[in-house]
Amino acid sequence: MDKVYKRSWFQTFLAFLVSQLYFNFVELTGWGPKYREMNGFPANIVELDFFQTYLSFYDNPWFNIITVFLGVFTIIQIITGITKDIRN
Repeated sequence: MDKVYKRSWFQTFLAFLVSQLYFNFVELTGWGPKYREMNGFPANIVELDFFQTYLSFYDNPWFNIITVFLGVFTIIQIITGITKDIRN
């Protein structure tokens, strides 16, 4: 049996955790880069009531969009990885 840290779904989960640590560090210290103003499709997503109510984790809207995208991607990777591990 392979070790857990060598599995792809676990590495994806760790990458998600590292990104969240970075976002929290930048939010708390203010040492992050300057981001352009949001317009177009990302701005439309951020302005949705559902997004503002339930998916606003950070003050920076870019961090919120990236967190939601990475969260969905991570969940998909974990589910597919674990089902492959169960089959083997």
